[in-house]
Amino acid sequence: MWRAIVWAQFRILRNRFPRTSFGSMLMAGVSLLWQGAFATFGVFLALGIPGLSRPFLELWLPAGLLLAFVYWQTIPLLTLSAGWSLQLSKLQIYPVSHSALFGIEVLLRVSSSPEVIWVLLGALIGLARHPDVPTWAPLSLLLFIPFNLLLQLAVRDFVGYAFDRSRFRELFAVLAIAIGVIPQLLLRTGIAYKLKPQFLLVSHGAAAPWHEVAALSLGEFSWASAGLLVFWTLVAYALATFQFRRSLLREDRFRASPIAGGGRARSAWLPGLVTRLFRDPMAALVQRELQSLARMPRFRVVFGMACIFGVLVFIPASLREGTRGHSFMSDNFLPIVNLYGLLLLSDVLLLNVFGLDRQASQLFFVAPVRLQTVLRAKNVAALWFITLETLAVLIFVLLLRIRLSAFSVAAGIAISVVVSVFLVSAGNLISVLMPRPIDPSSTFRKQAGGRIQLWLLLSSLGMLVLVAFPFLARWALQADWPFFAVLLVELAIGAIFYGIALESAVERGLRDRERIAQILSGGKSVMDLGTS
Repeated sequence: MWRAIVWAQFRILRNRFPRTSFGSMLMAGVSLLWQGAFATFGVFLALGIPGLSRPFLELWLPAGLLLAFVYWQTIPLLTLSAGWSLQLSKLQIYPVSHSALFGIEVLLRVSSSPEVIWVLLGALIGLARHPDVPTWAPLSLLLFIPFNLLLQLAVRDFVGYAFDRSRFRELFAVLAIAIGVIPQLLLRTGIAYKLKPQFLLVSHGAAAPWHEVAALSLGEFSWASAGLLVFWTLVAYALATFQFRRSLLREDRFRASPIAGGGRARSAWLPGLVTRLFRDPMAALVQRELQSLARMPRFRVVFGMACIFGVLVFIPASLREGTRGHSFMSDNFLPIVNLYGLLLLSDVLLLNVFGLDRQASQLFFVAPVRLQTVLRAKNVAALWFITLETLAVLIFVLLLRIRLSAFSVAAGIAISVVVSVFLVSAGNLISVLMPRPIDPSSTFRKQAGGRIQLWLLLSSLGMLVLVAFPFLARWALQADWPFFAVLLVELAIGAIFYGIALESAVERGLRDRERIAQILSGGKSVMDLGTS
């Protein structure tokens, strides 16, 4: 059964994805560089550990394993990179035992954090070459792998279950945001050095799995340590099996949440506001976009991250630089946060306007409404949410009492307007050239492929270029008015670019409407790559 599932997935990937496209090659190169960095660190450990004293290893090996444990369990959640995972909704109809599916899922957890494997292998080789460590002892590091794989499966399924519950979805997203900011605070505020004794104390805690693995790998064998490690592995196994069985029973479909349903009453003022600004069918399309996006879990989570995450991420940097006086980060905090928020929103709101519609997008090509009107309505809805995001960021920053100058506020708003026009223009073209369905209920996985990630990278570079010119003009003339003058010129260019891009997108969309509808109606394969 294992061989059949893996072989079917290999054939699907081989027939579906391009093998020599620039985007796939670029992402493969980035992945190789990332994995190569950790493999290099593993080689460094293999060469350096034999020269370390045994007391040093006894002090720092448990701390290193604790860091590996934290990385293994948190980084996949914070980066939404769950690795390969089975599509249980497609496999349950086949005569495959649940134990076989569970075993495959556990092995697939290796794909979420393979970096730790390289580090552990390097440490294993280094300890095996150490003169004061028995030859057999370093093999105990391998026992740390099944414990982490089982626990990661339990954590992933628990978080996925929590994201499926409408009442907890946004709460868990905010919790993940808060956890993601902790490393920034520790590294940039000097708190990490103050917490060093406490961290070492936790790493040497009695009965902790990382402490027992460290003791066994250094040759300090005892039945108590072996028994405790077996106990923790059995606990992780019990949690993983419980969560996996619950995921098997969970319905794999989009459920309307009480929060989303209640949005109808709270947004009753929308129809009146929209009809005052636009006429049908434009008004109906704009109203449909605003209400449907507000009810989609994936969009709500990403929108919340754009409003909060950017502020929390850049606060440590501004605090550290602010202690030295004026700096670029502290003086331009709001423009930087707004640009980061636009980058987060670009995937679900700007660069793939038909993605969340999926099969419903077929209506746009057969209804007696011009595609140009549909794209304009989606652009208006996108600009509306960008305006809300900009205001929310400003209010959040003021509530945190972060120092803002009048120039920073004006620059943040002006930059958001200019960059949004260019992103919306490029998004109209990309949406018809590279349409891609997005699951609106999936908030735990990344759903961007290699090509769209390449476009996100190009969009980020374009944003930097657009913003660099105004700042260069301000620096060269030592005044604020050149900054806004350059932005005004860029806005005029953006308006022209928008008209050209919209016309090209409509022409290409009508010509390729069958291809676009077919791609947006496509389903998932046997396995899903969360890191794609």
